[in-house]
Amino acid sequence: MTSTKAVLLTLGLCLGPAAAFAEQSPAREALKQHCTGDYMDYCSAYAPGGPEVEACFKANMKNLSPGCSAAITAYKQEKKATKRVSEVR
Repeated sequence: MTSTKAVLLTLGLCLGPAAAFAEQSPAREALKQHCTGDYMDYCSAYAPGGPEVEACFKANMKNLSPGCSAAITAYKQEKKATKRVSEVR
């Protein structure tokens, strides 16, 4: 496996094991695109899929690239909107 594929797989798993099998959304794709380098720089010491990675990104929010910060914000908004829709059903 190439290192790029490994990083993308790792980043995809950072969002949790269930999310790794979920359908890809534009916000998840943006996370992969914009946060891979930040993950490698700040959070690669943590196993993917665990709460430690999320906590690491949160702790390093001021250090993250603008693209990654925006992608995280968009992902959280999408996740919140999806949760509201599922609660209505």
